[in-house]
Amino acid sequence: MPRPLHGHPSLAGMPPVRPPFDDRSDVAAVVYGGTDDPDRLLSGFLLDLQTEGFDAVGIVQVRREAPLEGRAAHGFRLLSGQGTPSPDEDPGGEALADIGRRLAALVEGRPDIVVLNRFGWQELNGSGLLDVLHLAMLREVPAVIAVPEALIPHWLDLANGLTVRLPCDRAALDRWWVSLWRAPPGGRPPTACERDK
Repeated sequence: MPRPLHGHPSLAGMPPVRPPFDDRSDVAAVVYGGTDDPDRLLSGFLLDLQTEGFDAVGIVQVRREAPLEGRAAHGFRLLSGQGTPSPDEDPGGEALADIGRRLAALVEGRPDIVVLNRFGWQELNGSGLLDVLHLAMLREVPAVIAVPEALIPHWLDLANGLTVRLPCDRAALDRWWVSLWRAPPGGRPPTACERDK
């Protein structure tokens, strides 16, 4: 069984978050390798949904072409569907925590979908954006998250295997999304896990 990494000072004293995955969870993991660009995929997907009128919210990672001195080569952007995207924010723990709090407030409003940029080191340790994923699941909001191929065993352990695994391509992501909106006659739409069992 994969074990999380421990010992980062910013995680001291914080209880780990474990989202409540079950057979009703509509959570998709976009699995990416070294040549894939999950940031561009998820940003385009989210912005297209907003253009189509869906209440789609999320946080994506953005790469900077020429980072300013003292700034990281990447940052985060909150895409809320409420006007212009937030400015890029540096990837430090406080900036991510702040943008996560703002995203959690949007998830409280039960949007149509939430997009989370990455399952990474912080999430391996029960923090990062897992609290936003947890809230989305409690509010029955479909969620999609990018997961690096190397961390799939950890992701599956966290999800108890109850997640949809998608390749890092737009057609697969669109098929998953469309499948959520197909309701059977006289009933609620089946969850992704119910359909894919």
